[in-house]
Amino acid sequence: MSFASRYRDSELTVMVKLISIFGILEVRQVREMFSHLSDRQFGKIMSRLHQEGMVYTLSDAEHLASNRLSAQKVNVEDSVACFWALISIKDSIQDFCAGEMPALLTVSAGSDDYDIIPVNDKAVALINDACFEIPSNVRRLLVVRSFADTQRIERRMHNDFVVVVGPDGVTGSYELN
Repeated sequence: MSFASRYRDSELTVMVKLISIFGILEVRQVREMFSHLSDRQFGKIMSRLHQEGMVYTLSDAEHLASNRLSAQKVNVEDSVACFWALISIKDSIQDFCAGEMPALLTVSAGSDDYDIIPVNDKAVALINDACFEIPSNVRRLLVVRSFADTQRIERRMHNDFVVVVGPDGVTGSYELN
């Protein structure tokens, strides 16, 4: 079942949940995630979110945040990169929730569960510490800007994937062996 079919008529709720979990997203990403909506439908939902104070648009008009505080506290690059990874698997999503550190998001997709994990200098130690605590059947999606960013990551025997993200989305994904 596609993302559009699964979440039809509950887009507002799903948008609020996603923006709350990620803290900050690009408007074009939210539009891409909900590409099944017409421009008019999308505009109505965005207007309602603004009117009810559930979303805050940054001064650049390119980013949405759950509130002003998250706009200042959240690592924008990591949130945006991880959301691109989520978009790349959107039609497999059955359910999702905030992840347990270092994962930003945990996704249930059919028989597989995914932890979407941003890789940055601050997170490497936490990622490595949690490496073998994650159940072996959970797929770790390690989100990087360059494949070289994976050099310091401890690898599990299987179910570790690298998702390379550029400014306009996912540029490649690879299984680490």
